[in-house]
Amino acid sequence: MLRYLKVSNVAIIDHVDVEFHEGFNVLTGETGAGKSILIGALNLLLGGKVPGDIIRTGEEEALVEGLFDLPEGFSLPGNLDQSAVPGGELVLARRLFQSGRSRCLLNGNLVPQATLQAVGNSLVSIFGQHEHHALLHPEEHVEIVDRSGELSDKRSETARAFHEWKRRMRELEETRTRLAALEQLSRENSEAAAELAAAQLKTGEEQELVQEKEILGKAVQIRERAFEAHYELYGRSGSIMERFADIRKAVDFLVSVNPKLAGVRENLEEAMYRAEDVALELREVAEHAESDPARLEKIEERLALIRRLKRKYGTDLEGLLAHLKDLSQEAGEILDLRGRLRKAEEAVQAAREAYLRAARVLSQARREAAVALERSLKKELAELAMPEAEFFVSFQPLDEDQGAAMGLEKVEFLLASNPGEAARPLAHIASGGELSRIMLALKALQVDAASTGSVIFDEVDAGIGGHTALAVGSRLARVARRQQVLCVTHLHQIAALADHHLSVRKRVRQGRTMIEVTALDQEARVNELARMIGAPHCSDELKEHVRRLINPTTAEAQG
Repeated sequence: MLRYLKVSNVAIIDHVDVEFHEGFNVLTGETGAGKSILIGALNLLLGGKVPGDIIRTGEEEALVEGLFDLPEGFSLPGNLDQSAVPGGELVLARRLFQSGRSRCLLNGNLVPQATLQAVGNSLVSIFGQHEHHALLHPEEHVEIVDRSGELSDKRSETARAFHEWKRRMRELEETRTRLAALEQLSRENSEAAAELAAAQLKTGEEQELVQEKEILGKAVQIRERAFEAHYELYGRSGSIMERFADIRKAVDFLVSVNPKLAGVRENLEEAMYRAEDVALELREVAEHAESDPARLEKIEERLALIRRLKRKYGTDLEGLLAHLKDLSQEAGEILDLRGRLRKAEEAVQAAREAYLRAARVLSQARREAAVALERSLKKELAELAMPEAEFFVSFQPLDEDQGAAMGLEKVEFLLASNPGEAARPLAHIASGGELSRIMLALKALQVDAASTGSVIFDEVDAGIGGHTALAVGSRLARVARRQQVLCVTHLHQIAALADHHLSVRKRVRQGRTMIEVTALDQEARVNELARMIGAPHCSDELKEHVRRLINPTTAEAQG
């Protein structure tokens, strides 16, 4: 529980030290005295967001510190070292700077803001004065039902399954879109693919055809020149080969005289063999060099086809082959995408079924929680001066294909305030006082279930008074028997039931406004409650009436 709070330079607070106790603590004071500033400072200590201009005018930094007595069995959340909280006490601190940054400390050790927030949430629950407005928004009602039934795990599982389903659906749509685009492109390119495929183009084909055309076009000249060369080299009397024979005789003589010249003879013999091979090749060329008009015509047609395709597609032969390859790959990719599409459809169906299974389990648990909530809340409202009220949780099923991360139904709270009235949505019929009591009842049930170290109610009594205020105070006092309660209130009926009473006042010193928090003794408390009643004079009769309200026996009898 919160034992001690120290606040420096926050808003109009100069320096305030507040000691709290077990049981029911109330803070009272005139409107604008600074009660909610204290609650805001505590929220900062618990890791809350830092609002702008929170630091007192003229100061460079602000400080909020809190001392907590830890409940038995308390363990730090997350992976925090439990040895950091020896002796069952924990000191949280937060130092705020004009730059907007802050430093968070746990027992003197620097920790991230998220850690401070996690620890704070495990120690304190704050219920603000405007939270009952959430009851006017049906989308908040399902959150309340799920909290009451402790359905966070089932809800998380449903949300995970929902998002997986939607992710699979996005993948399916992306695959469909890609496939449709490729099929459209394939249809547009089908003529080109067919034309290029029918052409049966080959790498280097054009150059080979040009060379073959050149050969065929000069067949006569080739035959004549090849024959002439063969004749000079081998065919006529006195040819080069005959002269090689004479030269060989001379070389043989030289070798016989000087054996070292044997290499010369070998080179000569090799040259003779090569010349003879060349002569044979030239004879082959001469014999086979014939013109072939039919083949030449086919070559011309083939080259004309290649030129036409090059002009049509604006690229060379290699580009045509690459384009045909791309078109072929498109066809392969279409086949691959069709296979992926089938798998994506199966994955969507599986994910949808997984979501529906999780959502149906959640729906069943949610309806059971709603029945329990209706029963518990009826009892709570009876104790909060609404004995005839009937509270219902209405379910509106959603189409399975229109499901949401929160499940397969919308939830809305209905109220019949008086006998004989039809239950209608809260937003249509509930008054501010009724909303406050319903929210208090819900929070009280939540507190009973969660049993956190300290619970703070910041003016949750808005819109009520009289016997209803006394009933609300009695409910808060009953919660305080189990755990520490801090309550900011303007109602004397509630304040009178407190175990400890703190007064918050504004003072002006040396031209500066500041806040004072004073623990009230019995007599000061009587005077404060008399002020809260609003009587023009604090008569003896009024004081006696206040003392009867404060007396625990009397208060219990009135509750």
